[in-house]
Amino acid sequence: MPFRALLFDIGDTLWHSRAAPPAAEFRRRAAERAAEHLALLGVTGADPAVVARTCWDALEDAMRCARATDLREPDYGLVAMSALHSLGVNLGRSEAAALLEATYISGMEGGKSPFPDAAAVLSELRRRGFLLAAVTNRAFGGERFRADLREAGLDVGWDAEVVSVEVGYLKPHPANFQHALERLKVAPARALMVGNSLAEDVAGAQAVGIATAWRRCTPDAEGVVPEFTFDELSELLSMPALRSSCP
Repeated sequence: MPFRALLFDIGDTLWHSRAAPPAAEFRRRAAERAAEHLALLGVTGADPAVVARTCWDALEDAMRCARATDLREPDYGLVAMSALHSLGVNLGRSEAAALLEATYISGMEGGKSPFPDAAAVLSELRRRGFLLAAVTNRAFGGERFRADLREAGLDVGWDAEVVSVEVGYLKPHPANFQHALERLKVAPARALMVGNSLAEDVAGAQAVGIATAWRRCTPDAEGVVPEFTFDELSELLSMPALRSSCP
């Protein structure tokens, strides 16, 4: 059965972070933003650098725990609130969530760069009539995510945008792929998942009956075999299953 839709992972599939600033620069920027946000909240006496680092360490710990257990995306507002309370900074959930997002350095500012052929490949696939969906694990969705795509030149008029934090589960949980299929109104057999992670993209998609194209990189799972393998995104355009316009 011919494909009708392509589902794309984002990180290390459509963009990369080879030009990311050093960790010290991330920490400096995060501390500056934490200081500004704490001042707006009228919070004094807290070290902004410690606040920012503590929140982000808590976020990463919560995400690692979720990946190792039920894949349920943590409530990062609650995670940040608890971490801040340990520092004596007593904010409510919404305030803690806003502070966490204020210190989030993302997209091009965070060193993300689109692969040189990404925008052209996506545009050509759209010209051929394929539906396109972004399916990504990310702690922040909404306008922040969409703005990052626009800035990177990857705002191609996605037919569906599935962000883990908005779905409530991390890939490879089936909910992310099922949500994309529902938004696209496409059966699993007519979709192709394109990603760089054998564990999250390939195994996750195959579990719900979606074929996969793996962007070759260091394997992160054993015994997972994608239907297609490629090195450069432009290779997708010459795949027999994608070469012609979508029927």
